[in-house]
Amino acid sequence: MSVLELREVYRTHGKGETAVHALRGVTLAVAPGEFVAVMGPSGSGKSTLLNLAGGLDAPTRGEVVVEGSVLGGLNRKQLAAVRRRRVGYVFQDLNLLPSLTAAENVALPLELDGMSLRKTRRHAIAALEEVGLADLALRFPDEMSGGQQQRVAIARALVGDRRLVLADEPTGALDSQTGEAVLKLLRARVDAGAAGVLVTHEARHAAWADRVVFLRDGEIVDTSGPLVQPEELLHNVPGVRA
Repeated sequence: MSVLELREVYRTHGKGETAVHALRGVTLAVAPGEFVAVMGPSGSGKSTLLNLAGGLDAPTRGEVVVEGSVLGGLNRKQLAAVRRRRVGYVFQDLNLLPSLTAAENVALPLELDGMSLRKTRRHAIAALEEVGLADLALRFPDEMSGGQQQRVAIARALVGDRRLVLADEPTGALDSQTGEAVLKLLRARVDAGAAGVLVTHEARHAAWADRVVFLRDGEIVDTSGPLVQPEELLHNVPGVRA
């Protein structure tokens, strides 16, 4: 069974002549152990797809399914539980809470789910250690660089037993070496059995994925398999540049 399914998903913002069709009939399935990269020009629907997959937005039409649960059929409490327990999300704008330390930010989803403080602390430190920041566990976001904050956000997405990891340009604030290390972490979590979806503009980052999906004007226009280098396909997709 797929961890994530989008079934003929449409997302329209607004009505009438001013309506914006962010997604138009997108169908996508991501299996356990599969890493999918999503590429396309600005405004193609990449972030909208990720928001729908993570239950942060609802489709205008169609279904989003996470581990057999149709998100549109869940009440607010059930949907929040899915996001806390099953989905790890690396936001483009990080969404760290400034009043919490790095460890507290990482531990927050587990704490909200009722795990004991001792256990949440242990899991948070382990996740920070994965991204090389265990020694900054007690620092607040404004005491860290942009790259360090980005890694805290990634640790929060990986903490606990997340079955679906969604990442929106997760290497944006990182140098190339640290960015590659982060992608290696995401790849390792997927290889351990999670499903991963990565939104990126970088063909070299998409090369970490098993499959690359290209969006344009809210539609999937091409898909590459693991044997095709993303750079080769970019030349054939209008509006997408390496």
